[in-house]
Amino acid sequence: MSKEFDSEENAIMQNGNGRQYSNLYSVKEFSKTYKIGINTVYRLCKLNDFPFIQIGGKIYIVADEFIAWVNKNRGKVV
Repeated sequence: MSKEFDSEENAIMQNGNGRQYSNLYSVKEFSKTYKIGINTVYRLCKLNDFPFIQIGGKIYIVADEFIAWVNKNRGKVV
């Protein structure tokens, strides 16, 4: 079920699946969702243009920007 949000800030606060931020994946969530090993996800985060953010000691991958990153790097070995 889709909800309407009155601002972008509210849109990322909570989605229907119980994830805290609908646009951000923790390394573990990202690894499980995209079936990529955790060590590989950490290696991707070391790339200059990989879309992640670090909040405190925790790394989050930005979902919308990840799709754009994949399209930009299609056909490349990373």
